Amino acid sequence: MEISNADVKEILKFVNKQDTNKLIVSVMGDQDTVRKTYLLKRGVYDAHGEVVEAGTPKSLLSFSDKYPKNRLGLTQWLFDKKNPLTSRVFVNQVWQEFFGRGIVKTSGDFGMQGELPSHPELLDWLAVDFMNHGWNIKRLVKQIALSATYRQSAVVSPEKLKTDPDNILLARAPRYRIPAELVRDVVLSSSGLLVNTIGGPSVKPYQPPGLWEGATSGRGLLATYRQDHNESLYRRGMYTFIKRTVPPPVMGIFDASNRDQCEVKRLKTNTPLQALAMMNDPTVLEASRVLADKLLQDKGTSEARISKAFRRIVCRKPKDKEIKLLASYYADQLKVFKQKSNAEKVLAVGEYPLSQKTNKTELAAMMEVIAAIYNLEETITKS
Repeated sequence: MEISNADVKEILKFVNKQDTNKLIVSVMGDQDTVRKTYLLKRGVYDAHGEVVEAGTPKSLLSFSDKYPKNRLGLTQWLFDKKNPLTSRVFVNQVWQEFFGRGIVKTSGDFGMQGELPSHPELLDWLAVDFMNHGWNIKRLVKQIALSATYRQSAVVSPEKLKTDPDNILLARAPRYRIPAELVRDVVLSSSGLLVNTIGGPSVKPYQPPGLWEGATSGRGLLATYRQDHNESLYRRGMYTFIKRTVPPPVMGIFDASNRDQCEVKRLKTNTPLQALAMMNDPTVLEASRVLADKLLQDKGTSEARISKAFRRIVCRKPKDKEIKLLASYYADQLKVFKQKSNAEKVLAVGEYPLSQKTNKTELAAMMEVIAAIYNLEETITKS
């Protein structure tokens, strides 16, 4: 069916449609009759055995006669308050998003081969409470975020680290690298470049040339990568266009899913490529330049500017030792750019317009300092 702008404005107000063309969407419908499904003998497609019907595991919850035997009935069965699985699985996945590890570690397997919950009574209580409050996700998120468990310090003593390295006992706050999409968001948000518009089409930010072209037959709309410009370069990471055969390289480096299969939990790796991406990605370098430009407009000392940048990026006040090191680095970079006179080459990264008032030598030096702050482990670590 086709959805027009008038439909979006008058009826489908929840659809965020930014273009003016008609949007064509696929609508799934049920057939009048249900085709027969057979048990296949030894898995052979044309060796039909007995006829089987759709059903649900009786060991969990019998499928009530009051439910229609279709997708609506399956939904009603899933969200029946007597179903012991749906709420627990969802609550466990939300807990995993906050703590990096579910109450049941095997968040994709609650069966006999999965692990037992570390805190079974907590999982039961959260699941029942979630159902009793109308499956309200926002309430669940707020409940976990404001809990004393989540609000603990991430600092751990050597004794506790030795006793409980995986923090199964929840004696400290979680500490792990943020998801791939959020790495981009942290950089754009702290520099002031992030576009906060919600919804809309996917965007194609900076990407090394030739990736799509080297992995295509040369035919079709997606044979060539056409980078977006202006505000589209600064959308949140979740809006980045993903081509499954050639996913965005920086997101892949930070363990984003390649969309070939569903992933209940992503891998978390630590590789030199991640450091190289943070040091050379155009988005990081452009954000460093833009933030440096803004800070140099402020009156004050270089230490004050560096302290402000540190707080915006790392979300804490820098220690005296950190300020001294970064201020010393800034002074060194000033000397380097004054001697080599290559500031313009360094500042040429990215499409965001360069300020004409700022001293380019100072801007390049401050840009290098901010890029160093972006490359701190603490910048992209949840703690």
